[in-house]
Amino acid sequence: MTNHPTSARHQPPGGPPSAAGSDHAWERWAPAWHGLFCIVLVLASAASLTDSSMSGPLRIGVGALSVALAGWYWFWARNRRIWSLPLLQLLVYFAGAAALWVLLVLLHEAYFLLAFAAYAQVFAFLPTPRSAIPGAVVLTGLMTALTVASDGELDELTVVVTVLSVAVGTGMALFIDAIMRESKERHQLIAELEAARIELAGAERQAGVLEERQRLAREIHDTLAQGFTSIVMLLEAAEADLGPGQDPAHRYLDQARRTARESLGEARGVVWALQPEALVSGSLPEALTRLTGRLQEETGVTARSVITGTPTPLGLQAEAALLRAAQEGLANIRRHAEANEVVLTLSYMAGRVILDLRDDGRGFDPADLAAVPTGTGLGLRGMRARMAELGGTLAVESAPGEGTTLVADLPASAGQHAPPGGQPRP
Repeated sequence: MTNHPTSARHQPPGGPPSAAGSDHAWERWAPAWHGLFCIVLVLASAASLTDSSMSGPLRIGVGALSVALAGWYWFWARNRRIWSLPLLQLLVYFAGAAALWVLLVLLHEAYFLLAFAAYAQVFAFLPTPRSAIPGAVVLTGLMTALTVASDGELDELTVVVTVLSVAVGTGMALFIDAIMRESKERHQLIAELEAARIELAGAERQAGVLEERQRLAREIHDTLAQGFTSIVMLLEAAEADLGPGQDPAHRYLDQARRTARESLGEARGVVWALQPEALVSGSLPEALTRLTGRLQEETGVTARSVITGTPTPLGLQAEAALLRAAQEGLANIRRHAEANEVVLTLSYMAGRVILDLRDDGRGFDPADLAAVPTGTGLGLRGMRARMAELGGTLAVESAPGEGTTLVADLPASAGQHAPPGGQPRP
């Protein structure tokens, strides 16, 4: 474990921490480390400044050094959030703090108390517990040197205490390292479980949407489509019973039958578009080809689909949005355009997919929103909203007498999360 705290401590595995409760334990304990240092420094300063053997100038020097050490600690540990600093800056902090501490210990032995806070900082501030082992060894060696300088000799007890301090410090570092490893693994597991929960919730919502679409498709098929079929059959039977010489009646019946057939075709188109099988059973280009083929078969308009570029994998949401845009545009052409030729182009470009639907019909003025036909689908406004949700756009270009062009533009990565049982397809 040699990661720096910026990556190993502050950033939980799998992404940035959430707003609440995702900080690691060592950050939540930061007030305790700051409090320990302040308390020990105040106690050592009080003991030294109240020592009657201290001269006035010496007290001033001790007080100034204590204030300097407190300011040094505040600047690095508190103000700059020492856990987020790179290792080189951490070493600068420890070097400055050690120099001030040595001077204070040489002036008064009460500042040996700061060793308690120093050991806590070595284990808390350095990147990992394993990297704290050299820090603990250096600190113990420094304390031993100060003790020898204070006593004037190196006795056996000092050697034993030094060896035990190094051994205990190393053992504590390894113990804390094991705890931190387990903590990080649990943190990563929690992050993965949270991500899985979010993904599952999204999949459940998508499954609910698909189930509702299937229900609507069944309802439309069993009601509207069947009703239009019956109307067409009744109109044909009525026309057959009319005798000759009733041209106005024949004309009205023919208009009613044509309108019923168009409505039946649109109802079937909505059913076909609502059913997930329209895309699950085939690719988007195949679905668009079937749409133009059915338009030509039912209306006699020359309609063709063109696929350019290399098909790239799209999510089901993106394919459904493009299919709906094509279905909506073709429905409007069927009902309003009076076109002779329709060309539907699906272009796979670098990072984008563009659907272009053009007709040579009578056109309209896009600025006049009231003139924009809504068709039997979601309408152009609804399709714009659907495209916007996926990061795309829907544009309509038209002018009276000059035909209409509908352009749907989506990022190739839009809607990549497929629902259960369906995967993005090439």
